[in-house]
Amino acid sequence: MGEFPDRLVSELIEAVKKSLKREQSERLRDVYLIGDIEKDNARTVIERLRELANEGRGPINLFVNTAGGNVTDGLAIHDAILHLVSEGIEVSVIVQGMAYSMGSVVLQAASPGRRFSFPHAWIMIHEPAKWAGWQSTTAAAQHLDRLKQMQSQIYRILSARSGRPLRQIIRDTKRTDFYLDATKALEYGLIDRILGVASERPSERPLESPAASHDQKPDSAMVNGAAQGASGAP
Repeated sequence: MGEFPDRLVSELIEAVKKSLKREQSERLRDVYLIGDIEKDNARTVIERLRELANEGRGPINLFVNTAGGNVTDGLAIHDAILHLVSEGIEVSVIVQGMAYSMGSVVLQAASPGRRFSFPHAWIMIHEPAKWAGWQSTTAAAQHLDRLKQMQSQIYRILSARSGRPLRQIIRDTKRTDFYLDATKALEYGLIDRILGVASERPSERPLESPAASHDQKPDSAMVNGAAQGASGAP
């Protein structure tokens, strides 16, 4: 058998390198949510999460860099992660860059203690009416019941994982975009750890917003009131 031509040897080496690189990437079990959250992006992320879950029970890392997007697509990713967690698969969500709007909700689906952020990442939460994609008060009014349900779901997700009272979540996001850098997000309870920084989530009592009430319990009336106010927002 004659010797292989140099060109074929070079192509063979490159093919082996690509194969090894692909195998290494698969072993890392990393998934990326980059860009707007919409149906195609959500489908890609969910399919990849399920593929990795079917391949093995090892931990999965979801890297997030998104300004947000469609509410239902974001909740679909959130619920897909929750399902894997309920099946005993550890899922970490890591913010690099930003996790705004629905990105902050996806972040909350991570396994306990596995919500991470890089030091210079930013997180933003705001009134769920802004996430629904309705650009006019007329459209919002026509879907008021659905809006109330969405707001209630998202407020409760943020409250449950952050440990903040539901009333405070509503007040902090009322008609405004609430931005937090990594340190503030850690203090607020939206993440569990800043990667590369030797600090854990503070154990002391969380900081309350100036308008937050300490002596009132969250109730459905507050959520419904927020939804009605949002429907008339400009």
